[in-house]
Amino acid sequence: MTLPLLVFAATYLMISVQRIPGLHLNRPAASLLGAVAMVVVAGLPLGEAYAAIDLDVLVFLLGVMILVAYLELGGFFEWAAGWVLPRVRTQRQLMVAVLMGSAALSALFVNDTVCLMLTPVLLATLVPLGIRPVPYLIALAMGANIGSALTVVGNPQNMLIGLWSGVPFASFSWRMTPVVVGGLGIATAILLLVYRRELAGPLPDRVHIGEPALDRRIVFTALALFAGALLAWLLGGSLPLVAIVAGALMIALGRQDPGPALAKVDWPLLLFFGSLFVVMRGLAWSGAADALDRVALSAVAPDAPFRSAVSVTAAMTALSNLISNVPAVLLWRNVVPTLPDPERMWLMVSMSSTFAGNLLLIGSMANLIVAERAAARGVHIGFWEYARAGVPICLLTLGWGVLVLTLG
Repeated sequence: MTLPLLVFAATYLMISVQRIPGLHLNRPAASLLGAVAMVVVAGLPLGEAYAAIDLDVLVFLLGVMILVAYLELGGFFEWAAGWVLPRVRTQRQLMVAVLMGSAALSALFVNDTVCLMLTPVLLATLVPLGIRPVPYLIALAMGANIGSALTVVGNPQNMLIGLWSGVPFASFSWRMTPVVVGGLGIATAILLLVYRRELAGPLPDRVHIGEPALDRRIVFTALALFAGALLAWLLGGSLPLVAIVAGALMIALGRQDPGPALAKVDWPLLLFFGSLFVVMRGLAWSGAADALDRVALSAVAPDAPFRSAVSVTAAMTALSNLISNVPAVLLWRNVVPTLPDPERMWLMVSMSSTFAGNLLLIGSMANLIVAERAAARGVHIGFWEYARAGVPICLLTLGWGVLVLTLG
């Protein structure tokens, strides 16, 4: 039991810190090292490691990623931004448009991808106009985080929860709608308050980003297939089967070399998931996972739903900011089904692990993508500037989510 627990602890430390002297690791690399160590050092049988990998999760992710990759390749995200931005008249309107636009796109096309694509669009639009882009970049990240909570396909942790919880696609979105709508209202109010002086300035007559190159055939095909996949999921279709069929059809109907689109698939994220499954199987195989589950369960009161909701939310918020949201959800995979009203608790885990990303700049991958892409273009998002809006937005949206999901 000791060796698997040590490997598990070291893996999650590397995932959390990523800056260990002598090592240059990102999260996928750290999780791969942990998976290998769980077999070689801790003694997990290789057959157990293979069996640990949840192919439903990887197939679902791959299918969605292929569709999103073709949309990215076709210029859809730049076109969407180019359609919205010239239609705003004030800086306050621009702030709201960025927040709501990133939320809407993230609900369908994965928050990390939306941030990856829209960050350079915002910078290319605002910097030449003399508008400081940082408030809008923060709104982009926060809107993407909040909006992604709406659907099973909005972010990676929701994909895990959608597959494991058994909550139907439509039911998930229906119950999360008031949570997300209220969360966006809270974020809008706080961002407009924090930046009230800066947003009072006039907006130049025309916000222009140039004519984006839109491959209409590719984009319309991808959108049609995505709409078909959504309909199939709403009707109860298998999440992984529908996703991979849609992805395969996109490759077939794309009528071009699929190499550039497949290169845009987030293969490191698939590696991250697969490796973490092995690490968690090693922990369960050793018996150490049972001890961790007992600690988690001790914080939950079966006869007090509100207290249980607060306990789960607090635990997921802390874990998501310490070790990232996907590992946090993996840790609770076996705990949630044993809780009273597990469907409600799965939704609570989804809400809290997602909204927790807005607490600090390092709280979610979406935040880091925005910060890193902006830094590469000479724009620095300060830790404390982010926290000034992030802390109240995170705490208030978490409170709102707990209230809605507990009473709903």
